[in-house]
Amino acid sequence: MRLVLSLLLAGLVFADECKVENFFKDRERGFFWKRVCLEKEEEKKDKKEKKEKKEEKKELVVRIPWNELDKMKPSEIRKIAEEAREIAIANPTYENVREYYRFQVWMLKKASKFQEMAYLVAMTDPYVASYAGMIPNDFLGRTAYLSSEWQKKYNKVVAYRDRAGLLVAVKKGCPYCEVFKQVLEMHFIPQTGWAVKFVDVDENPNFARNLQIFGVPDTFLVVKGDKPFILRIATGPLSYEALVERVYWGLEVYEKGGLR
Repeated sequence: MRLVLSLLLAGLVFADECKVENFFKDRERGFFWKRVCLEKEEEKKDKKEKKEKKEEKKELVVRIPWNELDKMKPSEIRKIAEEAREIAIANPTYENVREYYRFQVWMLKKASKFQEMAYLVAMTDPYVASYAGMIPNDFLGRTAYLSSEWQKKYNKVVAYRDRAGLLVAVKKGCPYCEVFKQVLEMHFIPQTGWAVKFVDVDENPNFARNLQIFGVPDTFLVVKGDKPFILRIATGPLSYEALVERVYWGLEVYEKGGLR
């Protein structure tokens, strides 16, 4: 009996106080025993929370599904952008911030491509182009004229003078046509060496019908080659600088194989 009591006493001395709750009642253990158990439980809880936070932080990684982006809906892409930004702010590691900004660059390229295509549609689609108010005549020409980039575009236009020209649809009594004629005859033709032909839509109804001309002046780029290339580049009067810009974009389309 003494041996049994000794073993039991030793077990109680060396045992974890918090693990004897099934043997003693709280009333019997008293305040000291309960306090020790609570401290150990709080310590375990703190360790568990720290571990969970550490694991959660490890999972805060910006992951962009690059191979799937082109197939996603705009709403899905916006969700990815918001989530990537939140993660990059919450866990601003070099990798997270870099991935977030790479995604921003991807979206900027998409927006730039849309802008370029919108500009092309405004120049070439007969329905859209017929609304001159929708097409800012000088939104490129005014600022581009003084830049070296504009000079490069001008040089390219001049290089095409022997194998390209402009067809301009006009109409008698059209004041805008007269203004645009002056721009062409006083500036564009002498400074670029390009050939320009004016076509009266009243005298050439088939020309107007085939090219879907709804408003004048209407300007088309024509480039010589194995296959005839003709492309609407502007509807309405333009300044000299803006016209050079439009011709340049038309040549870019030609070199890329036309509209696609």
